[in-house]
Amino acid sequence: MFDFLRRNRFPLTLAALLVVAGGLVVSRSGDRVRNDTLGRLFIDGMAPIMRVATELAHTVGGVWNGITGVFRLRDQVRYLRRELREQKREVARLREVQLENERLRELLAFRPAVETEVITARVIGADALGLSRSLAIDRGTLDGVRKGAAVLAPEGVVGRVLLAGRHAARVLLITDHNSGIDSIVQRTRARGIVEGVLGGSCGLKFVKRTERLEVGDLVVTSGMDGIFPKGLPIGRIVAIDKRGQGLFQYATVEPTVDFAHLEEVLVVRASPARLPPAIPSP
Repeated sequence: MFDFLRRNRFPLTLAALLVVAGGLVVSRSGDRVRNDTLGRLFIDGMAPIMRVATELAHTVGGVWNGITGVFRLRDQVRYLRRELREQKREVARLREVQLENERLRELLAFRPAVETEVITARVIGADALGLSRSLAIDRGTLDGVRKGAAVLAPEGVVGRVLLAGRHAARVLLITDHNSGIDSIVQRTRARGIVEGVLGGSCGLKFVKRTERLEVGDLVVTSGMDGIFPKGLPIGRIVAIDKRGQGLFQYATVEPTVDFAHLEEVLVVRASPARLPPAIPSP
């Protein structure tokens, strides 16, 4: 019995004080006299307990407000992260629009140099089977694209139309082994034929051995084949081979156009009667 009282003395004391307080309230409910010694002693005794209870309530309230604040902050962080992702996507989209506008401005600036009517087209695909080096564009016969037409970029010659449908066309690149362009070396005016070779480059063939070629020479279109306008860049010589006893020398040409990053092109518009027959598909 005494062990129980000793272990629970604080709760029992608090309960006794509450009982006394209740009794005082009942016994003095009709008494309006304010000069109550026992009441003052009771209030003085309960003041520390009420103070602690008030502070505890404030502490618990502060902790609860902190917890709810953390949840609100977490929701705000999630919202801000979602907004940041949206902003990043919008920035990326606007960057793509800016780059496309820059490329289109280059195409528009290149138009006067061609001195012929051209059609702007977007690259929509490449040869997935590896049977030929070609790409697809989003313009066809309804737009004025014809089989055999020259395809250009601001950097230089791309190729020629191999097959034209109503709404799209396939372009044979100058790096394909079936491609051939009548060309001249800009510095010396030496004439030859640029053909596609394995590895994504080109070769300059049928150049006389007496012609002086140098690494870095720019090879341009001659305009003699009736397909490509004269003076358009094809590529630069990166290697020269004069081995053998033949009449001609050979040079490796690196195209000026980066076909891996080509997105827009210009197609020369011409009537079918003026176009030579296209090279057959491999």
